[in-house]
Amino acid sequence: MLHHCQYIVNQIPSNILSKIRTQNALIDMWGKCGSIEKAKNVFNLVVDRATLTYTAMINAFGLNGMGSQAAELYREMPNHLRDHVSQICVLNACSHAGLLHEARTIFNEISLKTESIITTMVDCLSRLFMFDEAQKLIEDYEKTNTPSIIMYMSLLSGARNNRNSNLSEKIYKRMKTLFPNAKESLAAGVVLLSNIYSSIGKHEEAKTFRSNQIEELGVKVKVGLSWTEIKGHIVHLKAHDHSHPQSTEIYAKIDRLKSKAIENGFIFDSSWMTRSLNENETIESVLCGHSELLVIALNLIQEPAPKFIQVVKNLRVCGHCHEFTKVIAKIEQCDIVVRDANRIHHFYPNGQCSCQDHF
Repeated sequence: MLHHCQYIVNQIPSNILSKIRTQNALIDMWGKCGSIEKAKNVFNLVVDRATLTYTAMINAFGLNGMGSQAAELYREMPNHLRDHVSQICVLNACSHAGLLHEARTIFNEISLKTESIITTMVDCLSRLFMFDEAQKLIEDYEKTNTPSIIMYMSLLSGARNNRNSNLSEKIYKRMKTLFPNAKESLAAGVVLLSNIYSSIGKHEEAKTFRSNQIEELGVKVKVGLSWTEIKGHIVHLKAHDHSHPQSTEIYAKIDRLKSKAIENGFIFDSSWMTRSLNENETIESVLCGHSELLVIALNLIQEPAPKFIQVVKNLRVCGHCHEFTKVIAKIEQCDIVVRDANRIHHFYPNGQCSCQDHF
């Protein structure tokens, strides 16, 4: 959380703050906390910038949806300072911003294309639903290298966003064949594929597939949790959580936000539901019970209501929560920063997100 970071910085003596190792760490810290301005301020103070200095700032831009700025800084970086990690960071930044031309150009300039470099390019292509080209990269890589499960997960994630069940099934079967012992990654693949079935209305098929595969793998699926800070205390909630003392107020606030959203033409998209409705449930109640929305509502029922809300989630934000959070930020006229498993989303009072809906 931002003020904890500032508290730590305030304890560091000035002679240590001026050391490049400290400055590099601060750039990284501020970027990962979503304060890109503070990261840039530290970067601008560094006189003799090293590889790590540039890389930390490029990564900060990428995490916060500023792919163009990441690519621009990479171009400013002296050639002799560029390394494998800086290349991965800039490609990842381009991938998360949908900057295909920039990613391709940089990728083609890299002489030593490692597994991580190719994986990042596969991710970029998959996010843009360019599956044939992504698969070609994987096939070429496997001609001389051992298959990489991360490449297949990137491909599967893109297929999930595209709701391409046929391709997803083929990818998952290929993963099971190539990586039978990669239980955790296969479990993540099960979740992605079952969510695709749910997104096209095959809830029973999704339930059966998920249950059977998870039992076969013998692993537990990670529970989605979201964290926020309330009056100096870190609070975490899971989906449809009623454990908090202010649960009644939280759900009442969610109901008011739902009503205002509907008045403004918002449509709750059932394709983001991952299961069928239970008795007394509605599409709205299921979708609005996700953990990040609950902790946002918890912030909004505090007095006075904050104008800045920070949330951390251990899984990716789903499409519904992303759209609804944009609406919430506009209704409440506040800034909401959500760091999920992949990136940082800045939701602004104008109803827009820093990722420009490319996530």
